[in-house]
Parts: sequence; structure tokens; C-alpha cells
Amino acid sequence: MARGLDGSARGGIAIEIIPGVYQIDLRVSNCFLITEESGLTLIDAGVRRSYGPLKEFIQSIGRSPNELTNILLTHADYDHVGAAPALKNINGARILTSQIEADALAKGESSRPIKVGWLAPVFSWFQRVGGAMQVAVDQILEEDDQLPVLGGLQVVASPGHTPGHISFYSPQYKLLFAGDSVSTQPDRVLYNRVKMFNWDEEQMRASVHRQAELMPEIVCSGHGPVVFEAAAKFPK
Repeated sequence: MARGLDGSARGGIAIEIIPGVYQIDLRVSNCFLITEESGLTLIDAGVRRSYGPLKEFIQSIGRSPNELTNILLTHADYDHVGAAPALKNINGARILTSQIEADALAKGESSRPIKVGWLAPVFSWFQRVGGAMQVAVDQILEEDDQLPVLGGLQVVASPGHTPGHISFYSPQYKLLFAGDSVSTQPDRVLYNRVKMFNWDEEQMRASVHRQAELMPEIVCSGHGPVVFEAAAKFPK
């Protein structure tokens, strides 16, 4: 099922991946909403202006933004954290990420230098305008922590794109929320291809191989389509 968000340039399309779990394509990045009777969990939060479309989408599926209990951040880039402070202010949702990414967010900056050369000032401007980068994190997550979401959502360390990048895996549904640790095409899982934004290429590749060992059937990335029957579609 695909749903338009708000019909404007800032909007995008949302699809239901499995019952009650949605990919929300905000054009700048993807967010993922998990809806359960106990509340709502959001994985990543777009840029600052994503607040309106995210709130509207939650309402469009018959839920309330007041039900948002957890905001899980894969990493501290501006296009993944921007709406988190405003969403938290609705009803006190808790923001969770790794220690390295939390330390960066406390300073209002990325967790690694960006390899963009002469583009560095441009990227810094995007962070300031699109970001709301300074985010207070409520809980630090570590490898193998398990969250009471989707029958037990495991924290998977996946450094490389950033030093403290984390992913989230549901063994019950064989569903991996990989953030920017991978890139995706309609029928392929790839290494993150934007090299100038990767902190450590070798660690990024190692993280992809570790995630492949989980044998996920569904892979959700921060940029790109959801990949189904994904276990055999990782790079070798």
C-alpha cells in the first residue's frame, strides 16, 4: 500500500512494508514508523521540515503523534535527526542512539569530518539550515541491546558511514533497518556508494558483511527502496 504524504514538494510516499510498519520517503531520506498497541516507534527523523509530514502521516493512519514513545537514530547526520527535537516535544518521546552519535548530537555536529573538499562549507550550511542538529539523547544503545519493539528489536553496531552508526534488526520478522550503512536499489543491497560521506570505507564494508550474516529477508535503508527477499542480494 502506498500513501502520498501531503502533496507538496516537501512530501513523499509512504508504503506499508509489513502490517503496521511503514517506510516514509521524505525525499531527503527515509524514516520508518512502527505502530503497535503499546505505542509508536520512529526510526530516524528526516530534516527539520520533516516534522509536519511525519505528524500528518501518523494522523493519516488513524494514530496520534502523542503515541510516539521512541525515536531511534541510526546516526547523527542532519538528514536523519532534524525533526527529532520537535517530535519529542509533542509528548516526551525518548530519543535513543549510540554513545558516539549522542556525543556528536550534544555538540550539534556530525560525528565525523566530511570528505567533501571545497563542498565542506556547502554541507555545513545544509546542516545549519536543514538540521536542528543539537539533540538531547535519552538513552545510549550498545551492540546486542534489545528493545521491546517488533518482538525484540536488536541493536546492531554498523560503523563505517559514521563511527557510531547503528542498525536495528527484528529476528521475528527478519527485518533490518540499516540506515546509511548500506545503499539499496529495487532488487539489490549495496555498499554505501557515496564515498565522500563515509568515515571509514573498510569498516563500512565489514559492517555490510556482518549484516548479511543475519540473513534478513527485508532490508530498509536510509536512502532508496525497501529490498525484499534480501538475504541473497547483499554484495559478496
